[in-house]
Amino acid sequence: MREIRRDDDGALLGFVRPAGEGWEPLTVFGYPMGEPSSEASALEVVHRSGLEVLMRPWRFLEDGEWYRCVIVEAAADAVRVRPADAGYPRENVLAVTLERPGPETFRPD
Repeated sequence: MREIRRDDDGALLGFVRPAGEGWEPLTVFGYPMGEPSSEASALEVVHRSGLEVLMRPWRFLEDGEWYRCVIVEAAADAVRVRPADAGYPRENVLAVTLERPGPETFRPD
C-alpha cells in the first residue's frame, strides 16, 4: 500500500494498493473509493476525491442497525463519526469511534 499526499502541504489524501492487474484507490482509513484500474487512474481518484469523500454522509452499523453519520476524524486505524440520524438510540453521544471500519460496518450513504 502506498501513501498519497497533497503536494502543497503534505496532507494525507489516501492510499493506492495493487489489486489484481491494477491499482485500487483507498481512503485514509483504507476504504475502497473505486474499482481497480491503472495506477495513474487510481492516483487521480485519490488526488481528486480523497478528502472530499470524507465530507459526504456515511452510515455505520451498530447493534444490527445502520445509522447515518458524518466523519469527524479519520486515521488509518480508526474513524470518529458523529451520528446524524434521528433514529439513533443513544442520547447525548457526540462521537463514536469505529476501529478499522470496513464495508461490512461502514459505508457511504
